[in-house]
Amino acid sequence: MAVEAASNALRNADLDASQIDALYFASTSPPYAEKLNASTVATALNCRSDIATEDIASSIKCGISALLSGFDYVKSGRGRLCIIVAADAPIADPTGSLDQQMGAAAASVIIGSEQVGALMEGSSSITRDSLGERFRRDGRRYVQTVDLGRYQEASAEEIVTSCVTDLMKKLERTGGDYDFFALHGFEDWRTIDLARKLGFEDGKVTPAMFSAKVGDAGAASPVLALSKVLESAMLKQHIILCSYGPGAGADALSLVVEAEMKTNPGLRFEDYLVRKDYVDYSTYLKLRAFLGGN
Repeated sequence: MAVEAASNALRNADLDASQIDALYFASTSPPYAEKLNASTVATALNCRSDIATEDIASSIKCGISALLSGFDYVKSGRGRLCIIVAADAPIADPTGSLDQQMGAAAASVIIGSEQVGALMEGSSSITRDSLGERFRRDGRRYVQTVDLGRYQEASAEEIVTSCVTDLMKKLERTGGDYDFFALHGFEDWRTIDLARKLGFEDGKVTPAMFSAKVGDAGAASPVLALSKVLESAMLKQHIILCSYGPGAGADALSLVVEAEMKTNPGLRFEDYLVRKDYVDYSTYLKLRAFLGGN
């Protein structure tokens, strides 16, 4: 998934992999626990051997963490182009209710200092541990949660509110100054409710939502939301992207669209939604490797 998403990003930007100076890979379910996954993606794309590579993992907000790291890389002058690719397929116990929420997806964006499609205006981060929220211990396969009720909900909402409010305060803006608000790490109904409290109208939130059709895509969710929004965003529109990571905190960034970003036919978000096959439950269990076979 990561290789395909990155290949699509290069095609949409009319770039060759040899022009990329850095590749950052984000995932909570990487194929290798010890071995750089970013190098595998870079090799599959036929990138140069002298590029910088990095894996960013351990939290579902690592997709947006990779984005921020990519911006830092380019701004520092270390390189001209950095490709960010987030791919995730979180797995929960199939005998529990959490598995029903899980999905799989990948998304990729290219960060550069020239021919900018969207400019980052600012960012904000909050780091805070919390008890019982989504986690997976070393050596364990399944994502787990410990239900602590309203404590967890209130803590998560306070973290996101603080992060987004701090960002808007830095930029001297309110929710009314933005055209899109993408928030991931919550169920859709909580996302809408929290967005309203922050001053965002429902119409600014729903274009970035997709979990009802894709499921929980983990670290890929914020990057997928950004790529989805950028397909329809118009010149000078403003976007806030925020991702909450259970037991980690939240990251948020503000973007303004500087140029129309065209997506090649067949590579749009909706194009991938319609390319699907329905399978029975036993096949699903095999594909997810819950049962023997592939």
